[in-house]
Amino acid sequence: MEPGLKLFPSRSSARHRRRRIVFSAIFVVLTAALVWPVYPLFSGIRPLIFGLPLSLAYIVIVLLSMFAALIWLYLGEEERR
Repeated sequence: MEPGLKLFPSRSSARHRRRRIVFSAIFVVLTAALVWPVYPLFSGIRPLIFGLPLSLAYIVIVLLSMFAALIWLYLGEEERR
């Protein structure tokens, strides 16, 4: 066995690898959206979205987007079996 980090099993298909790379890119972008310099753009109290201040609603929207990306990755894993 070769030493080092293995992101993909040797038998994984190109579609499986592409899905994981796209998921990783989405996850990095969404995580970066929660820190400076993006978050201060949405750090206001007004407007209220479903009764939540804009800053909290923004965090909820980003977290739900991450959850949707995880579901998309999970469903892709099920297709592979």
